[in-house]
Amino acid sequence: MNLVDKHIGARVRAQRQARGLTQRDLGERLGVRFQQVQKYESGQNRISAAQMWRIASVLEVPVSLFFEDLELGEDDPRASAGGENAPLSPSQTRELAQIFTTLDGSQREAVMAFLRSLAQAGEGVRP
Repeated sequence: MNLVDKHIGARVRAQRQARGLTQRDLGERLGVRFQQVQKYESGQNRISAAQMWRIASVLEVPVSLFFEDLELGEDDPRASAGGENAPLSPSQTRELAQIFTTLDGSQREAVMAFLRSLAQAGEGVRP
């Protein structure tokens, strides 16, 4: 079983239970049997993007909720790909966004200019 599938399944289960729905209830709203919902929630079956969209709609949550608090382990190829330039973790992304939104317009542009200059110096990236 994939750790990402298990994480997403656990998030689906938590949201379903928080709304007082049974696996059968959710399955009926999705057009699948409750056994399929069991497999989604356990991570045994991967949830397609289209089905994840339907689940989010039924549970009235954003799709992004299923990925919250998902931390990449060392065995995940994305964790080691790029070394120091690996993608930000979800918690780093949230923190960066929270800090950035506290800045006024000129401060934001100054931060962006600084980041662009770092990127250009380090990798020759153009803004």
